[in-house]
Amino acid sequence: MRNALASPKKKRIIVKIGSHVLSESGRFTHEAVQRLADQLIEVTVAGNEVLLITSGAILMGRNIMGLDLDLYPQNLRQSLAAVGQVSLIHEYQNIFDRLEQPIGQILLNLEDFNNRRRYLSLKETILGLFKLKVLPILNENDCIHTEDFSFGDNDNLAAQVAGMLDADLLLILSTVDGLYDGDPRHPDSRVLPTVETITPRMLEDALSKGQLLSTGGMAAKLQAIDKALHFGVPVVLANGEAPDILRRLFAGEEIGTLFLPETKRMPLKKRWLAYSTKVKGQVVVDDGAYRAIMERNASLLSKGVVDSQGDFEAQDVVAIVNARGQEFARGITHYGCEDLKKIAGLSSSEIEKTLGVKYFDEVVHREELVLLPTRTRKET
Repeated sequence: MRNALASPKKKRIIVKIGSHVLSESGRFTHEAVQRLADQLIEVTVAGNEVLLITSGAILMGRNIMGLDLDLYPQNLRQSLAAVGQVSLIHEYQNIFDRLEQPIGQILLNLEDFNNRRRYLSLKETILGLFKLKVLPILNENDCIHTEDFSFGDNDNLAAQVAGMLDADLLLILSTVDGLYDGDPRHPDSRVLPTVETITPRMLEDALSKGQLLSTGGMAAKLQAIDKALHFGVPVVLANGEAPDILRRLFAGEEIGTLFLPETKRMPLKKRWLAYSTKVKGQVVVDDGAYRAIMERNASLLSKGVVDSQGDFEAQDVVAIVNARGQEFARGITHYGCEDLKKIAGLSSSEIEKTLGVKYFDEVVHREELVLLPTRTRKET
């Protein structure tokens, strides 16, 4: 896999840069951006499609306003992001203009992924920028941050974008050298060169650093990386402050930690269902339906439904929950919550008699249903 990074084959690469890579002693530095921009240009000149996801708007806003606060109330962070985003993209534009590389800016929130039309429109916009040889620069729109429509951190955003674009590589540049085999503060700890599977133990042991300007510690990074791997996208976690980091990576040097993806890529629509949607409610199923879906890739029929909860309509995305309260799948329902309560436990042939109309035999068709990986399933 390391050799693949050095191969001349053209690749689609997502590069995420954290706030701390762009700063020194809490202040944004022009030199850090210039150093990475020079290397990014080399990667694009080689014929690769490169998309940059950058943090730094809040950091830039804090520097401009001369604030030195230990705690940031959410509304102040949003205001600082509004101030800083203008200067952040201006900094990138000045540097890339000198390198004769046009850029395009896109600010996002989770609703852009949750809504299928906006999701597909976003994808087409980015693919259009690639065709125009424009470098897309993305960031979460922190100015309108809400808990319901936030990615939480740019690592998660990067994983979502990598999955949406069917990327060949996600590169996360942080201030850590990679994933360690122990406490990184211990002198005997070593960086793992390759990780084949992110285990629950790794997630439990990951140390969240809780840095002031960063919302994503190591645990958050591993969760985002795990998502990208499930999409079938390999990930490299490396130190963005290391000299010539991109040149060395794309020369095939064993630097940072390479996370190997699942061999079978999840279909694009099912990626959207599994990770980019906001569920409107849940459907509880019996053990028979649970086994049929898990073992035989079956559709969900009304006969296997025990209960429905929430305020969802037909064509909304719902969580599918087993008798133990575990969400194991997600899908687009053909029936709203109230109708589903009426036909729960009935055979498909009884739907029309009960409702007066039958739209579909299936509550959720298998083509619009996705199983959630074991590590991401939640007790509801």
